[in-house]
Amino acid sequence: MDITFSQPTRDLLQATGGHIFYCFNHLERYIENAASYILSGIRQGDYVFLIENERIYPAIVQKVKAQLTESQLNQLVHVNNFDFYWSYGDFHTSSIIANFSRMLHPYDEKEFSIRTWAHVEWGNEQEITQKISEFEVEANHSVQSMNLVSVCAYDGDRITEPLRDSLLKSHQCHMKDDGILPLDHPRIQ
Repeated sequence: MDITFSQPTRDLLQATGGHIFYCFNHLERYIENAASYILSGIRQGDYVFLIENERIYPAIVQKVKAQLTESQLNQLVHVNNFDFYWSYGDFHTSSIIANFSRMLHPYDEKEFSIRTWAHVEWGNEQEITQKISEFEVEANHSVQSMNLVSVCAYDGDRITEPLRDSLLKSHQCHMKDDGILPLDHPRIQ
């Protein structure tokens, strides 16, 4: 069965790339959009880094597996999002950015085209809004300097209004379950 490309993914394919804030509200649509993003990237020859939790990852892979060859499946690189964001026991911006660069470096060095999809999650930490805001500003710089298309996905039920406002300022596009819009603001430098 072929996955129908969702409107957000079709719109994204026409975009020139960049840093995308995805605020999702429906898990099934999230899985469909992630699968469409992966399929379109791999079909264009990209390596796709999927930074996702162990609960959702199998559902996404199930959607794409039947539509890709074994060789194409090797272009999908899974990174556990808990390990990625909390490898030093804290949501620490400089460590996350350093891990991101180290992870992509071998592919970038070989001049492979890369795109990323990252599901950002955290525990019950009280001071997370400031940490995520700082991280996303730095991530924006990294994404722009590496000329990547990078989706940062957040569960809409978990983010506060101040965090949402901050995320809208540090991304070039705002994606929802059913669409994507460019953000009309100056880029954060």
